[in-house]
Parts: sequence; C-alpha cells; structure tokens
Amino acid sequence: MPGVAGTTAGTTLTFATSPDLKPMFARAVLNGRFSADGLPQTVAERRGIRVDVGHVVDYAHVCGFSVGTSLPMTYPHVLAFPLQVALMSRREFPLSLVGLVHVENAITWRRPLVPEDVLDLRVSASGLRPHRRGRLVDLVNEVSVDGQVVWSGVSTYLARGTGDPAAVSAEAPDVTELARSTGGAVWRLDEGTGRRYARVSGDVNPIHLHALTARALGFDRAIAHGMYTYARVVSALGPRVPAAGTSRVWFRKPVRLPSTVLLKVSPDARHAVVVPRTGEGEHIVVETTPARRRPPPTRVPNTRFVKS
Repeated sequence: MPGVAGTTAGTTLTFATSPDLKPMFARAVLNGRFSADGLPQTVAERRGIRVDVGHVVDYAHVCGFSVGTSLPMTYPHVLAFPLQVALMSRREFPLSLVGLVHVENAITWRRPLVPEDVLDLRVSASGLRPHRRGRLVDLVNEVSVDGQVVWSGVSTYLARGTGDPAAVSAEAPDVTELARSTGGAVWRLDEGTGRRYARVSGDVNPIHLHALTARALGFDRAIAHGMYTYARVVSALGPRVPAAGTSRVWFRKPVRLPSTVLLKVSPDARHAVVVPRTGEGEHIVVETTPARRRPPPTRVPNTRFVKS
C-alpha cells in the first residue's frame, strides 16, 4: 500500500516501489465509470529511484535500442506509467481507466539520463477538457535529479463518449507527402509483440495481450502498445535524437498484431511516420525538435551501462 499524506493542496500518494498494475486494473473495472467535472488534487510520487540496469537492458532489447551509457529517452515513461494508473484507478478520478485511449504523448528532456542518476518521480493529472469524441485528460510526469526537473512527459488520454463538436485539439503535423513516399524500414510485428512489451513495461491491458482478450473489448485482434511503437521509432532514429529537446507523438491508427508496417523518416529526422505496408492511413506520427539552449553537461557514469 502507498503512503498517503493529506494537505490543504490535496493528497500525495507516496510509493516506495513501483505499484502492481494488475490489481489496479481490476479495481478500475469494479469502480465503473464516473462523470465528475473536475480532477482531484492528488499526486503520486516515488523518490530516490535507482534504476534496475537489467530491466533497462531488457526494455532496450524489446524496443530496439542500442545498449550504451545513457537510458533510452522513452524509458522514464515505464517508471511513470504505474503511478498514472494509481491515480486513474482511484474512485475520485472522473474518468474510467477501462476504455481510455492514449492519443498523444509529449516528452521533453534537458539531458540524457544515466544509470547513476537517482530519480525522483512525480505524476499528476490536469487539463480535463472536451473533445469531439468525448473528454481528454493529461497525465503529467516529472523526473528530477538533485532537485532539478531533467525529464518530463505528458500523456494525453481520451475517454470516449458524448463529445463537443466545437472542441479544438492539437493536430499532428501534415506528413502526407512523407507517408506516401517510397521506401522505408520494414517492421514485422508478430502476435507476441504485445506480451513481450507488457513484461518489460507492466502494461497488461488485455487489448495488447491476445486476440481472445482483445475481442472481449471490441477489437478483432490484439493491438500493439502505442508507447512500444513510439519507442521503436525513437530507437530507429538513434544518434539523430538530440541530446536535449522535445518529442511528440500522435497515435492515429492501432497497429493490429500480427502486422507488417513501414517506418519513414524525413531527411532532417524532424518527422517520422509509421504506416501500414498495404492500405491507407498513419499509425503514428512523431515530431522531434532540438532544444534551443545548450543542455547542461551529461554526468559520465563510472562504468558502462551493461547487464550483469
């Protein structure tokens, strides 16, 4: 059980270790759907996190990252996601966790994180707002080292339902020309892709695990985790990812498993898109922007980042 502290500003859930997602998903099913208009002033925290190097290596292997001296840029999301679920599975959260759709994600980093960094993680919810197909909410994740925020992420989720036709949402950049260009890296994703990512991420949402459990929730087949597909794009960019910057991803069309898709990257690596090998549409769109200011120097670890 997490430590819980109440203050005039709200409630803080403090976790000594990463919470187990399975009972929280089960609790979310039992809690049902709510219709409150506001978000509770609750935050979830883990402090003094020392990353498990073996786990990071497993994550890197699943997502295609080379193992080096810094953490994959998307890895802190894996640390933050259980705290997101801890917030969204509580009864006072206005939207049901079951059925939420991850539609967009933005990550900003001031420098690469290294295995020696001791991380403080804080997750909160904000920005409950209307959407054309329901309501949106942002889960805001902040990773601090020595009191300074060095990595932050915003995960935007859609609760489908009665929407507002006049609602305005951030649109992905137009990558039509890139998506229709010839060539691209071929990815063949087998039926077990979702289970492998679930083992390293903890995201055991049934829509990702097997066709049978996905059908029970309205999908004809299992679908790949959006953050897995995004991590694959980031890993493919390799050294073209800046040392500091912002990366945004829009999840447009689920990748059904098994499936074969194409990754296409613009010459300047600012934009990337994953499209079906056959058919129309875009699975995800990624935009990466380098930081304008020179980042602070990266701490150099004493040892290489390897799994013992």
